Amino acid sequence: MKILQVITKSNWGGAQRHVFDIASECKKLGHTVSVALGQTDTESELASRLTTAGIRTIPIDTLGRDVNIARDGASIGAIMRAISSEKPDVIHLHSPKAAGLGALSARILGTEKIVYTVHGWAFNEDRSLIQKTGIAFFSWLTMMLATDVILLSEYELAQAQSFPFVSKKLSLIPLGIHAPKYLSQKAAREALSAKLVSLGHTRTEVKGTHVIGTISELHPNKGLIYAINAVSALIPTYPDIMFIVIGEGEQRPYLEALIKEKGLSNNVFLLGKISDAATYLKAFNVFSLTSVKEGLPYALLEAGLADLPVITTSVGGIPEIVHDMHSGILIQPKKTREIEYAFNFIFKHKSVQKDYGKALHTTIAERFKIESMLTRTITLYEKKPEPPIAPVTTSVPSTPAATPAL
Repeated sequence: MKILQVITKSNWGGAQRHVFDIASECKKLGHTVSVALGQTDTESELASRLTTAGIRTIPIDTLGRDVNIARDGASIGAIMRAISSEKPDVIHLHSPKAAGLGALSARILGTEKIVYTVHGWAFNEDRSLIQKTGIAFFSWLTMMLATDVILLSEYELAQAQSFPFVSKKLSLIPLGIHAPKYLSQKAAREALSAKLVSLGHTRTEVKGTHVIGTISELHPNKGLIYAINAVSALIPTYPDIMFIVIGEGEQRPYLEALIKEKGLSNNVFLLGKISDAATYLKAFNVFSLTSVKEGLPYALLEAGLADLPVITTSVGGIPEIVHDMHSGILIQPKKTREIEYAFNFIFKHKSVQKDYGKALHTTIAERFKIESMLTRTITLYEKKPEPPIAPVTTSVPSTPAATPAL
């Protein structure tokens, strides 16, 4: 089978990891896989990993998140050229812009199988009602153009089911994950301590029992400001508290200013992008993910397999992973005080840390196997699309000739 995947950004995030996992696993099974991908201002880690895995990449320089009629038109042309060149049996689309343009291109060229994976609905973001309505409309159009739509969580499946004429296209296929090769706590802390030294921090050692960590893009959707404010409130009680953020993004200048304003330079650390970040998870006592919008985050799955207790928001598909006060603590988004209370609780009740981590590990190991994800995805690839509804024609019987009057 020939498979062409298309994605808007070529950095390294959850959607990009999903593309890589599907592409690399399908290649191992003997399928021919190529990936068309937009470019980013930073290093194209997805393209680099795909190339290393022997998977053909097709760069589309004009493909980006922002709406630009000229660039979007050029992107449609580039995607159509890729489809014409690769002649895929299946085109698998990821992220809203690539999905919309890709589905339109594939329909024009008559591609039989057009699969769209939703990595979080953009209309769930904190936007104006007009923007949300417009995004929801174009999301529906994309689903109409696709032959199949994959949802990663029951929450997003329920939202998709509220749109008309798409219910038969929808499939729930949760993420699958390979367990990372975690460093021991000692080795992970030594590595992150060396990173603090290289960045010129005054506090240069990761130690103690009050180390909170996250792997997160520095983006408003991740709600990092609320976690930072919660850490600030806890310093009088836990002066040695550390909040370590691994990741990069557009919100860095704002977060750096917030850290400086609150005098948190010895407590909050933005370490930037680190390759294979999940391997360092055991350096933390607690994992935090305070997003205001999520789909089904890989970072939470990785933290669970590292046996970490997690404190996270009840958004998107997260409540399908974490059961409150059983395998972690769920909080409302944008609630600094709730985050503060949750951190304080987990520090004071150290006995539950191990219980939460073990329970979450069990859930993820049982429900998020990469073999299951791959099998269900390939089964969907091979399923014949619904035939178009034939136009209804009404045959009108001919009127018999009138009998001549005698």
